Amino acid sequence: MKNVRIIPAKPKENKKLRIAAYCRFSTFGPEQLRSLEIQINAYKKMIKGHPNWLFAGVFYDIESGLRRSGRKSLDKLLRKVVKR
Repeated sequence: MKNVRIIPAKPKENKKLRIAAYCRFSTFGPEQLRSLEIQINAYKKMIKGHPNWLFAGVFYDIESGLRRSGRKSLDKLLRKVVKR
């Protein structure tokens, strides 16, 4: 009779992902600021509510969507990602 050796599976590494959100507005005003506040709270709740995600922040800019330049928070987010 053959000997059967059972090798237990290695447990999966439960590595959490660092998740950040980015918002952009092209105009500045009370309605946009309220919308921004709502978006930030929604992203925070969604990210913090996911068991395998770590909240890495919410970044936002109030800049035109036509240009890439001037988006300091987007640049900060991208620098943060590259460092990891």
